[in-house]
Amino acid sequence: MKASNALKFLLLSLVFFFAQQWSFGAAADSTIAVDSVKSFGRKMPSTKNDTWYLPGEPDNHFVIDSSIFHLEEYNLVQRQGIEYMNTGNTGGAAYPTVFSLDKHMGFNTGYNQYDIYKYEKDSIRHYTLIRPYVELGAMFGLNKEDVITARFANQYKKMIYYGVDFTRIFSPGTYGGQQTNVNGFNLYANYISKNKHWNVEADMIFNWVKNEENGGVMTNPFDSVFFKKTLVPVRDTATNKYMQVDVFLTATYSIGPKIFERKHIDSARIESILPVFNVGYQFDIERSTYNYRDYDPDTNYYNKFYTPDSVFNNLSYTKIGNALKLEYRPRKLTSDSTFEEKDFIAFAETGFDYYLLQQNHLDNNFGDWYVSGTFRNNYASKQKILYNASAKYYLYGYNQNDLLVDGFVGYNFGKFGTLTGNASYQLKEAPYIYENYFLESDSSRYKVSYQYKLPKEKTLQLGGKYSNPILGITADLNYYVVDHIPVFPGLANPYVTNGEENVFVAHFANRNAFYGFHLDDDIWFTAAPNNGDIKSTYPMLYSKHSIYYERRLFHQLLWLDVGFDLRLRYNNNAPYYDPLLAGFYPETNTATMYPYIPVFAMPTFPILDFFINAKIKTVRIYLKVSNISSELGPHGYFGLANYPAADITFGAGIKWRFFE
Repeated sequence: MKASNALKFLLLSLVFFFAQQWSFGAAADSTIAVDSVKSFGRKMPSTKNDTWYLPGEPDNHFVIDSSIFHLEEYNLVQRQGIEYMNTGNTGGAAYPTVFSLDKHMGFNTGYNQYDIYKYEKDSIRHYTLIRPYVELGAMFGLNKEDVITARFANQYKKMIYYGVDFTRIFSPGTYGGQQTNVNGFNLYANYISKNKHWNVEADMIFNWVKNEENGGVMTNPFDSVFFKKTLVPVRDTATNKYMQVDVFLTATYSIGPKIFERKHIDSARIESILPVFNVGYQFDIERSTYNYRDYDPDTNYYNKFYTPDSVFNNLSYTKIGNALKLEYRPRKLTSDSTFEEKDFIAFAETGFDYYLLQQNHLDNNFGDWYVSGTFRNNYASKQKILYNASAKYYLYGYNQNDLLVDGFVGYNFGKFGTLTGNASYQLKEAPYIYENYFLESDSSRYKVSYQYKLPKEKTLQLGGKYSNPILGITADLNYYVVDHIPVFPGLANPYVTNGEENVFVAHFANRNAFYGFHLDDDIWFTAAPNNGDIKSTYPMLYSKHSIYYERRLFHQLLWLDVGFDLRLRYNNNAPYYDPLLAGFYPETNTATMYPYIPVFAMPTFPILDFFINAKIKTVRIYLKVSNISSELGPHGYFGLANYPAADITFGAGIKWRFFE
C-alpha cells in the first residue's frame, strides 16, 4: 500500500476510534414520534420532529434518515430506485440502466452526462427543525477514491430557516485518463414573517466538474495481462469542465383568515394568518459553462471535428428568469386557534427565461415563455383518494410548443396497500447541441458548423403501480410509445429516429425481514418488441438483490448489519459515450461511426459486493468490498460500451450526525 493510502486509512481509523468514544457520551437518536420526551422534569426534543421537504411539496415531510440500511451505496450510481452505470470511475459520466420518461422541461444544452451528481432546485432539501442539525460523511477507498459530504441546517425563532449541503468526489480511477473531480453545494435561507403574511426564500446552487475523458479502452483488458491497469491503452486524453452557479430569490405574500398560535407551549398567543391564497414572484439568474479540451487529438477519432494542435468546444450561457406563481390551499377554521385541511391544492405559474448563449465565439440569444398549472390532493389531509394532474406548455421561444401533461389517480386501501394509475404525454425539443454547432478559427483555416430543426421527441406513457409497505412489496408496469428520439451517433450528423418504439418496463420490488435476515430485491424487465434506440441502449433485465443479517448488540448500543449486494444485467446492452459532445448512442453504431475502433462483447456478468454497516448512537460506519466477482470468476465487465468497470476494491466510510 502506498504511503498516501496508508495515511488515509490511519486517519479514518482514528476518526472511527474517537467517534466511538464520543458517541457513547452523546445522546441517542430518539425513536419516539411525539413532540418531546420527558427527562428530569423538562422536555427534550425528539429527532422525529426534525424533518425535510422539497420546495415544491412543503406539505410532504420526511424524517431525517438515521438507519443503516443500504448505507454502503455511497457512489450515487448505486441507489434506491433506478441505478446508473458510469464510465468506470466514481464521478464519471453516467447513464441509467432502465428507460423512463425524463420530465424535465425547458432549455437543455445536451450536456447531461453528469446530471446525477448535480444539485438542482427541485431536489434541494429544506429542513424544519427545532435544533441545529449537522451531518458529516467521508469515504476513503484503496484506489484513492474519496467522497466527502456535509450538511448543516438550523432555525432562528421559527422565523428564519437556513442550511447548506456539500459534496465532493475525487477519484483517479483504475485506468489511464479517467480522473474525476466533482464538487457542489447548495445554500438556502427561508424567512417567514411573524404574522405569516410574507415568506422570502433565497437559494444558491454551485456545481463544478473537472473530469479526464479517455474515450474508452483500445484493448480488452479482461482478455490480456497487464501489470497495472493504467497501462491499458485508451482512446483519448481529454478534459471536460463544467461549472454552474444558479441563484433564486422568491418572495411570497399570503392571504387568509386570522388565527392564534403559540410559538411555545407556555408562551402567550400570537395573532397571525392561516395562508390560503399565495402570490409569489421568483427571480433566477444562472451562469453555466462547458469546456472540452484535447491537446493531443487523433484525426481519425474526431473526424470532421478535428482541429490542428487541439480539439476544443466551449459553450456558455447566462439565464435570467422571472416567474409569477399563484397557489390556492383551502383550509377551514374550526376555532380561533385550530383549522382543518381540505383535500385540494391548486398551483399556477407563468414565466419568461432569457438566455445569452455563446458557443465558440458565436452568439445566440433567445427566450422561453411558459405557463403551467397543477391541482392535486393535500398530503396533510391524509385522505384515501390520491390524485395529481399537471400541465406545462411553452408559448414562445426556443422551446415553443413543448408540452408536458402528467397525472395519476389512486386509492389508499390502508393495510391492503395503495393502487395508482398514471398517464403522461410529452413533446420536447431536441437538446441544443443536437441542433446547433459552430466552430471557426480566427484565421478561418478550419470551420465546423451545422444547424438543424429536428422534429420534437414525442412520448406517451401509460402505467400503474401497487405498493403494500406491510407486505414489503411494490409492483409497477409502464408502457411507452416513443418517437423522434434525438441521437448523436458519434461524430456523424445528429438525427432523430423515424419509427415509433413501443416499450414495456415492468418493475417488482420487495423489502422483507425474518428474524433479522433481510431480503431486498428490485427487478426491472424491459421489453422492446421492435428494434430501436431504446432496445439497443438498455439491458433487457436488470436486477439488484441484497441479503443481509441485522442485529442490535450490547444492550442495543450497537446496530449492525452484514451481507451481500448482487447486481445482474442480462442481454447487456449499453451505449457508447462520446465525451466531446456528451452523446450516448447505441453500441451497434460504433462500428459504423468508428470502423477502426474494436467493439468488445458485453456478456452477462454478476456484480457481487460485500458490506458491513454499523451504528453507535449517532455515528454510522460502513465497510465495503466492491466487485468481488471479478476475482472469483470472470475477470471483469464493461459498464458502458468499451468502458471497463473498476476491479475489486475496498472502501470504508463514516456518517456522523449531530443534534445540539
